[in-house]
Order: sequence, then structure tokens, then C-alpha cells
Amino acid sequence: MFSRIILYLFILSPLWAKAQTAYYVSPGGDNLNDGRSPATAWRTISYALSTASPLAAGDTLWVHSGIYAGENVVVEKSGTAARPIVVTGYGQTPGSNRDFDFDYGDTLDASRLPLLDGIDRSHGTAIDLNGQQYVEFHHLQITRYENGIIDYERLSNRHILLDSIYLTTFGDTLDNYSGKAIELESSDNTIRHCVVVNASAQGIYVEGDRNIIENCKVYCDDSTSDQAAMDYYIVVYYGNYNSVRNCYVERIGDLPHYGHGIGVKGDAAYNVFEQCTAVNFRDEAFYVRHRGAQHNRFVHCTTQGITQESTGFVVRDGASYNTFDACIAQDCKRAVQFCDSDEDGGAQYCGRYNRFTNCIFIDNYIAIDFNDYEEDTDVDNNAFYNCIFDGGNTLVNVERNNYDNRMVNSIVTGFSRMETDSNGYTLHFDFTYSDFYNNGFSVPAGTGNLSADPQYTDSAQNDYHLLAGSPCIDAGTTNGAPTTDFDGMPRPQGHGTDMGAYEFDAQSAAGKQNFPAFSVYPNPCRYVLFVRLPQPLNGRVYLFNTAGQILTDLNPTTALDNNLLRLDVSKLKPGVYGLEVNGRRKMFIKR
Repeated sequence: MFSRIILYLFILSPLWAKAQTAYYVSPGGDNLNDGRSPATAWRTISYALSTASPLAAGDTLWVHSGIYAGENVVVEKSGTAARPIVVTGYGQTPGSNRDFDFDYGDTLDASRLPLLDGIDRSHGTAIDLNGQQYVEFHHLQITRYENGIIDYERLSNRHILLDSIYLTTFGDTLDNYSGKAIELESSDNTIRHCVVVNASAQGIYVEGDRNIIENCKVYCDDSTSDQAAMDYYIVVYYGNYNSVRNCYVERIGDLPHYGHGIGVKGDAAYNVFEQCTAVNFRDEAFYVRHRGAQHNRFVHCTTQGITQESTGFVVRDGASYNTFDACIAQDCKRAVQFCDSDEDGGAQYCGRYNRFTNCIFIDNYIAIDFNDYEEDTDVDNNAFYNCIFDGGNTLVNVERNNYDNRMVNSIVTGFSRMETDSNGYTLHFDFTYSDFYNNGFSVPAGTGNLSADPQYTDSAQNDYHLLAGSPCIDAGTTNGAPTTDFDGMPRPQGHGTDMGAYEFDAQSAAGKQNFPAFSVYPNPCRYVLFVRLPQPLNGRVYLFNTAGQILTDLNPTTALDNNLLRLDVSKLKPGVYGLEVNGRRKMFIKR
């Protein structure tokens, strides 16, 4: 019996199984120590992750706050699915820093978290993942290297996790395309809660499949040279089934490089971008580039122009079969642009079979731009269903051959002219079941088109829900229409599909009170948002996302007087939000 028990225990707990061990690194440590306690910590992260150290799969490496100057870490160990290697920075006590709240404008602080400082931003790599698997990095600061965190090994099932890392100041500002904050050319990785500021070439780059980028922020304000300003902020290149969600990118100021915000290049297909925001991109805020860029989806993504020189959603170089649903472009020079360059073979076609559904375009100089950059190719078979175009100079700019593009179930208001034509091309665009009101041109010919006030709830406050008497209710066609509206409500709700981005909901409309419009400022905001009410508050202030979903209420609020509220928005993730007060809604951007 005794021998059976020993054998049973042996099977359950094999003698060769290694218990999880905690090791420590500290600026005051020594690599000759055993690393088993803060008092006997190692000196460098490089040693801890090298083959020379005893650290193994399942172990945790605690990295004490302080400066780690000139380290070029090459990871030489892998974990396993059940036993990853976990590297975590901390302040004074391991595990004490549960929150990571670095953001644009914050200074590096080695007393808060460990700081890897390469000293010279034109040389070196902070962390080379070196093809290893199941390794996690949490709560670090990295600055002044040519590259931050790099993995050039194109392998699947890597399962690298980069979490809560603040990366700033990368690349030789006198060299072309130098400076990469994060670049993973592998699959099955996660990048979350990371903040990048001023990487000259690119902020976050993935080239592989099934990677996740979530709750990340990328900024650039570096105008010290033409090469210093960031080129690509978040890009998926030659990868499929990647997910980018709740990310925020901003180009701050009039930088030498126009900037590429969030998008895909190369053979990148079936990637999904959700709830992302891009601010002040003159070149392209959201983009699909090259003929292999197909079947990608952008859902509830928002671009905001600052200088009226911004470009919102760009389809170029033959990108096709992509979908943009419930997206917003506001205050841009071009809301949607189609163009072609010589990057991907050139002179074939511009972009085709791309769909824009339930999108809202507000105060853009040009709504749809068939731009002549750079190759003279066709743009064809693209569609705009249930979109809202409110305010602008030109509905369609025609600088290339076009055919079989169409607008259906949409509403167009406040445009000076239908088209501009600088190269002698003719507009071939089918307009059906759409409402054209208060424009400087006649209603185009087409089945089901109207010329009537759409009766928005409050277009001055960007609330484009329809009022009960709107002629756009049930006036659209179900043929080809999206099955849900901007808010996710199923279509149709009545006898037919409504025109515009919102399906009329009689129950919701009946609950709205006769409450005048309110204003919010500053917009964009960072820490505090002020709400100016036309009359004292009677009810609650609700916060919602771009999908129209109520997230929470912001009560209690600080009332500076009866008609002015002060809201603390410092804990919100960057992105686009809205407030609802007594049925009235107003959007704002949180930096």
C-alpha cells in the first residue's frame, strides 16, 4: 500500500517538474547574485533573460523601478502555454502598481516604473524578442533607442504579450524610416494598454495573423526634421484575422510628414478595426492599401480633422471588398478618398466593391474624392448605403474615370455643389432612394430620390436621429441595405428601411423630452469636460460610445452654477464618446 501511494504521488507531481520561481532585477543589484530576492537582485534584464541565468518557463521576473541605461535585451528563453515567462516592472513593492496611467504629455519617471534608456535614439534595440514564445512584458518605460520592442522571426503561435508599456523617442531623425517603437512580424500576439510617443518610422506594426492590439495610444508631435515626424501610427502589414480595437492615434500640429493613422497594407485580409479614433491626419486617418487588402472591416471608427487639411478614410492601390460601418469623418478636407499609386504594380485599378454603411460625414470640404494621385486608373463598384452627408463644399470630386459607384438610402444636406471636375472626367454615380435637401444643386435623377427636410433631432449637435414626422422614415429600399443601423438597431423597424444612418424608433423618440441643445468644451478634452446647459439640469448625464451604447452615468457632477457642469473624464480611455442629457446627445473626443 505504501509503495502505491508513493507511485501515485510520483505520477501527480513528477520529480522533474520545476516550481514557479520569482526572480528580481534592480539597478543596485549584481548579476553574480542569485536573484531570488530584492536584496540579492540581478543587475540587468539582459542577464535575466539570457541562457546564462536560471530563469525558466513559469518563472516571474520582477524589475525594480530605476534607470537601466544602455541595455539591449535579447530574449533567449521561452515559456509555455501553461507556464509563460512573465516580466513585470514595479515601483517600490512587487505587485503594487496595478494601474498604468501614462499618456501623452507625461514625463518619464524612473521612480514609478523601470526605465530602459538607450541614451542615443539612433542606435540599438531595447528588447529583441528573438523568436521566443510565451513571454510577457508588463509595466515598463522605454526611451531613446532606434527601436523599442522588435521581433523579426515570422512564426506562428508566439503568444507574446506586451502590456502597459510607455515608449517614447525612437529613431535617427536624420535618417529615412528609422525608429520603430513596436514591430512584431509574428502571429498570435497581444499588445494592450501601450502608449507610444514620437517614433519616427512607426508606432505599432504587426505582420502576421491573429494578433490583438487593444486600448493602445500613439502620438507624434516631433517636427525637428522631415524624418522625425512619424510615418505609420498603427499598421497591419501582410496579416490576416488581426483585431485592432479601442485604439487612439493623433498627429499633433502641422508636422512635416502628413502621417498614416490606422490601417492595412499588402496582403492583409479579414482584419477588424473597432472603436478606433484618428485625429489630424493629412494623408490618411484610416486606410486600406494595395490589392491584397481585402475583406477588412472598420466599425465605429472616427476621424476628426483639426486643420481642415485632413483626409479621413482612404481606399487606394486596388484595395477591394472592404467595409466601413458606422464610421464618422468630421472637419476633414476629404472624408473618403479613392486613389492609386505605383506602390503595388500601379495602373491596374483604384479600388472596387468597398462598402460604406451607416456612416456619418460632417462638415467635410469634399465628401467623396476620386483623387488623381498618382496613377490614372478606374474607381468602380463602390457603394454608400444609409449614410449621412451633412455640410460641405463638394459632394464628389471627379479626377479619375469612375463607373458603377452608387449611393442608396442616404441623406445629403448643405452642400454647395454636386461635383468638381478638374481633369475633364465625367461623374458616373447612381443615386437612388436618397434625400437631397438644402443643397446648391438639383436632386439627381434616380429611383426614390427626395428633396425634403429630413427632420433630424438636432443636426447642430450632431444628433442625426429622425423625428417622428421625417419623410425619410420607411422611404428607403431593403435591397442591399445593412441589416442594422448606426446604433445596432435591426432594420427595418417599420414598413420599410429608413434613409440615413439611424432607423427610426418610435419608443425611443417618444421618451425624448423637449430639451434645447447644450454645448461641451474643450473638445477634444483630456482631464475635464465642461457642459453648458440652456437651463438647469433636470435628470442625469449619461455617457455613451460611438455604437450608441450607454456605458454609465457621470453623476455626481460638479455644478459650477445652475447651467454649467464640470465632468471628470480623466479615467476614460482615449476615443470618441457622447453625452446624453434629457434625450439630447453631443459627441466629444477624449485624448
